Amino acid sequence: MAPLSRLSNRVTDDNAKWWTLIAACFALFMAILDNLVVNVALPTISRDLEPTPAEFTWIVSAYILVFAALQITAGGLGDRFGRKRWFLGGIAVFTLTSAVAALANSVELLIAMRAIQGLGAAFILPLSLSLISEAFPPEERGRALGIWSAISVSGLALGPVVGGLLVEYASWNWIFLINVPIGIGAFLVTSSVVRESRDTSGTVATDVPGTVLITAAIASLTYGLIEAGERGWGDALILSALALSAVLLAAFVVVETRTARPMVPLRFFRSGTFTGANLDAFAISFLIAGVAFFLTLYQQNIHGFSAVRSGLAMLPMVAVMMIGSPISGLLIGRLGTSRLISFGMLVAGGGMLLFLRAGVDASYLDIVPGYMVMGLGMSFIFAPMTTAVLNSVESAKSGVASAVNGAIREIGTVFGIALLGTLMNRTYQSSYDASSQVEGLRADPATGPLQPLIDRIGEGMGYGGSVVNEVAARVGLDPSDAALAPVLAQIRAASSDAFIAGMDIAIWVSAATIAAAALLSYVLIKDRVAESAPAPAALTADEAIAPVVAD
Repeated sequence: MAPLSRLSNRVTDDNAKWWTLIAACFALFMAILDNLVVNVALPTISRDLEPTPAEFTWIVSAYILVFAALQITAGGLGDRFGRKRWFLGGIAVFTLTSAVAALANSVELLIAMRAIQGLGAAFILPLSLSLISEAFPPEERGRALGIWSAISVSGLALGPVVGGLLVEYASWNWIFLINVPIGIGAFLVTSSVVRESRDTSGTVATDVPGTVLITAAIASLTYGLIEAGERGWGDALILSALALSAVLLAAFVVVETRTARPMVPLRFFRSGTFTGANLDAFAISFLIAGVAFFLTLYQQNIHGFSAVRSGLAMLPMVAVMMIGSPISGLLIGRLGTSRLISFGMLVAGGGMLLFLRAGVDASYLDIVPGYMVMGLGMSFIFAPMTTAVLNSVESAKSGVASAVNGAIREIGTVFGIALLGTLMNRTYQSSYDASSQVEGLRADPATGPLQPLIDRIGEGMGYGGSVVNEVAARVGLDPSDAALAPVLAQIRAASSDAFIAGMDIAIWVSAATIAAAALLSYVLIKDRVAESAPAPAALTADEAIAPVVAD
């Protein structure tokens, strides 16, 4: 403990903010890294634990559901009872459940630990932002959040690579074990250098009904979006989940307008800056989800990349983001958040359109410009966007404000995967069925024994491209049979073309979404800092919905 004692002694009033930034980024890196590491390990986990298709999905989805649903509650608890205290609690929960997950010998235990990991992450992400917001004055937050964004990006970059290496050279258990030393280090550093802070405005939330309603509303919405990709948007369960979410959200709004000290002050949304920045958070998360989803499949299914290689393929984008994010943080004071965000959105949209160069015969170098331009655009979004959110509310409310932003980001991610995945699948299926090659094979009596294979490949884009040989083996065919090779080549060509058609649709929708967000950013976001609110004994309903700042 002596090194930690010496470290604590080095913390002064002048450097405390930088030590807080280091501690916050340390824990954040762990949470971001683990979220993507698991995706790469899923095939190996599936072979060892043999989950059902539904269980396979929920190894990832359990984390996302809890993470999205509880961030606002976590931010409110931090504001009320102490941000450092609950941040440490989140680190402890995440670290302990990682250790148990590494030892899991059943899929049920693994899913349970993933859900509790989501609980830990729900405290880590928003409270890392609120600790930074409290430590840095508004004029310096842009620089700090630029560094915070770069660390986030490094987690995104290293997740697939680290996961692939651990799975390939060790075992899937190590994707969880690696969190244990990182978590212990983050806990000890945070304990030593971060100073406690909380909401001292006298308006801290006390409404349990509002907390329950917003948590349930986000959980129902997230569940519906997660399952929509599998069940279809017209499924009764999906429609019920989305309808329930809408009802709960409406009830939440009613409760919050009548509560003296609401969990989420609705006056936040009267600020164009707060609303605009959160719309941006949704849009950019929607975009990133689409890119990660379809480009990973493109590299693996069409070009046969390994999981590690497909992760490495994104490094040009991430490298540009890591360089650009701190720079954009420094530019906030000179150019303002709205200009930087709008510029970044337009550039990112342009980068997305460059992915239209991707094709069945395209090389990796053909799409590198898309990665780099998109990385440049995104480097000008995250730090300004987060700064705009935190500067649009008084510092005492930074915990719940950053939690709202985090929840909206997670919803944008899930919505992007669900909607873009559905669009891609539908386009893939129709393009595949309309292919002259597939029509010819289905009409040829000689290919009768191959019909199960032809139909299976047409079920979804996950079966297209280089996966054809694997699927053939699953349905009892021998891919090495020379007589079968020409037919497999036709099916692969048709499914690859259909995959590209589906990907192109997702690219256009994503680019249009980000362009609309760029326009809204410029109109809504104003470069002003909210003044600290007074501490009234009790707020009336009218005061509860009054704007934070007239922008």
